[in-house]
Amino acid sequence: MSVQRTKIQKVLVVFLCFWVAFFEGFDLQAPGIAAKGIAESFSLDQIQMGYVFSLGVFGMLFGAFFGGRVADYIGQKKVLMLSIGIFGVFMSVTAIATSLEVLYIARFLTGVGLGAAMPTMISVVGDEATEENRGKLNSLMYCGLPVGAIFVAGLAMLITDIKWQTLFLIGGLTPLLLIPFMAFILKDKPREVKQAQDEAVPGMVQVLFKEQRYKQTVPLWFGFFFTLMINYILISWLPNLLMQQGLERQQAFMIMLLFQVGAVIGTLGLGYLLDKLKLWQMATIIYSGLFVALVLLFTTTSIPLLILAGVMGGIFSTGGQSILYGISPIFYAGSGKVTGVGSAISLGRLGAMTGPLLTGKILALGLGTTGILMASLPAVVISAVAVTALSKYKTSLKD
Repeated sequence: MSVQRTKIQKVLVVFLCFWVAFFEGFDLQAPGIAAKGIAESFSLDQIQMGYVFSLGVFGMLFGAFFGGRVADYIGQKKVLMLSIGIFGVFMSVTAIATSLEVLYIARFLTGVGLGAAMPTMISVVGDEATEENRGKLNSLMYCGLPVGAIFVAGLAMLITDIKWQTLFLIGGLTPLLLIPFMAFILKDKPREVKQAQDEAVPGMVQVLFKEQRYKQTVPLWFGFFFTLMINYILISWLPNLLMQQGLERQQAFMIMLLFQVGAVIGTLGLGYLLDKLKLWQMATIIYSGLFVALVLLFTTTSIPLLILAGVMGGIFSTGGQSILYGISPIFYAGSGKVTGVGSAISLGRLGAMTGPLLTGKILALGLGTTGILMASLPAVVISAVAVTALSKYKTSLKD
């Protein structure tokens, strides 16, 4: 009976974290879908829209870094509930913003909430996982992100005249319903006070770098930074870039929808492969596929090729990112796990913030999709090398 309750508890935890990821996906996709409406409402140029995209990610950087540290002290459950509350409130504020300054602040604080949620959620699922099912559980949780993005894209396609404010109100108010379920389902693991004291600052440095752990931490940071940079360029700018290439609004949204369908396929499929293949093999598959997808997306106007590239982009950018989320907890142990994962996600958020800003500036300079491609491809190569470098450390930990 106890074993059965444990299984049910594990299912409920993963299911709950799926919905947290769903609303992150909702928020990540909503600004891209609503970009035209936001720009018209506040008379924004491309560089200012880059700030709208990036301020939320900038908030995620802070949320991931400090949320991870706080969770190591007061518990994952409290931090996850608080982060969802912050996210929900300020995403709703985004919808009723009366000035550009309020919009910027709301996007930043929305990001803080989401940023604190992600490393905590990954650690919660990681605590439920074994080496044999880590990829599967992580992919089941993380596929909530592209499903949430699909929901937003589908809503925009079905209701062509939906107001951007309505999207943000839906995405802000609904996740608040998760909080009472979190209070009931999630359980904080007991924490030894002495261990927490030993890992206080400067203990963070020990968590990340002691016993030559820098050999794992630094490549993990590079992988997160550049993979999320590419992912957020596509999530934030792809609909606008496609429309600038001559596609109609509905065609651009259709390809964005297929991108997110590919993301679900990639998250589940690559998660399954993670339990079967070595990490260097995963890196080869992911970054070769992403390289091809980017070349096609930014060099062709053929609808069939763009559809293929959109699906591939989703499979290998979002799916590849899910693999990094899945492996990151194994490099850190004990009460420092959320700190380690949070630090990697913080670096990733920095890359995610850099991507949309860089894209806005490239477009403002008139370099178009060719300039974006030239900035993106080196990032793919660096990510591939970094994740490949982690392969032997994952093997040694498994052994």
